[in-house]
Amino acid sequence: MKNLLLTILLVLPNIGIGQDYGNNADAMKLCSVLQKNSFGTDVDAENALDKILNVIGASKRFVLQPCANINNAVATSFKGIRYILYDKNFMNSINYGNNWGNLFVLAHEVGHHINGHSVDLVLYAAEAVEPKSLAIKRQQELEADEFAGFILSKLGGPISAANQSISKISTNSDDTYSTHPSRSKRLAAVKKGYDKASSSAGQYSNSNQAEEFFYKGVESEHKDKKYEAFGFYTKAIQLKSSISEAYNQRAKLQFDLFNNLDSAIEDITKAIELSPQYGNYYYNRSIFYKNKGELQLFYNDLNKVIELNPNDETTLFVRGNFLLQSNYINEAILDFDRVININGNNAEAYYSRALAKLGLEGMRAEACDDAKKSLTLGRTESKEFLEVMCK
Repeated sequence: MKNLLLTILLVLPNIGIGQDYGNNADAMKLCSVLQKNSFGTDVDAENALDKILNVIGASKRFVLQPCANINNAVATSFKGIRYILYDKNFMNSINYGNNWGNLFVLAHEVGHHINGHSVDLVLYAAEAVEPKSLAIKRQQELEADEFAGFILSKLGGPISAANQSISKISTNSDDTYSTHPSRSKRLAAVKKGYDKASSSAGQYSNSNQAEEFFYKGVESEHKDKKYEAFGFYTKAIQLKSSISEAYNQRAKLQFDLFNNLDSAIEDITKAIELSPQYGNYYYNRSIFYKNKGELQLFYNDLNKVIELNPNDETTLFVRGNFLLQSNYINEAILDFDRVININGNNAEAYYSRALAKLGLEGMRAEACDDAKKSLTLGRTESKEFLEVMCK
């Protein structure tokens, strides 16, 4: 029995830097959240975004993500990365397939980012920032409408395309208790931006150069050009040393490309100093500490992640396995209990809890029940456990 337990513990899953940010997985995660609550192709949207940014001399500083069934277009920030999520069917429905109207909708969302409206969702969740008042939200919508009108004019589009979009999604009802202004106010804001484009006063500032390099790095990583991304992140940090996510992304590449744990820890620690509210930074550093053999520091950072997000399923599972391997069996079981309460379909958590219970006197029957549950959830490897331990 002891030999089997040793074998099982040795093959417990290794931990990778799975909680990385600014990638397609996070974009899809955001999309999935919005789904629960026309650009004909993705290429069309990318080309439209390039046109909009070229007007103001900016580089791409957003992750653009198609997101079906949200019935909206949304500008938001998540874990330090700016996103624009758009529903192609929605955009076509309000513009009857009019490409100028679609471009106006996309420019409106870009306007929210350019004007600094999108506060990070993580900060909201942590209650680190106050929710915006309805009046501020309405004002920000008008600023985004003005920006979009400006862009439409600069690109030679008809103002009627913007007016059609606004008219389809707004009314002239009293907007006092609404997040969005009345139709007449929005049409006036669009016209103001549209007219401003032809005057000498109609200039929007260029984007910050450091952030441009950072988003070039994000784009390079999406294309799996990791060495190129490393160079862009380094340039961004040289130009502006306060971009925490640039340090985080570079730290992962220090490890992935060069296996340079000391530099990775130095970068991720700097990211934590700049943005201590992001649990994923502590998680990433914990992985570096684990690979360096600094297990107490590894454990400390896992605790910090859970302090910031008590329902972090992945980190609870990792900590539970670490406690199990360290022979803190009761504490490990508590972590596996929490994982299963969060996600009752986590087959690995049931299996790990079975291993833990097997180490306690009088709990073999419960251990076998957990192993059976993990097998029914698809963990076929649990069959060996059941054959040996649960005869």
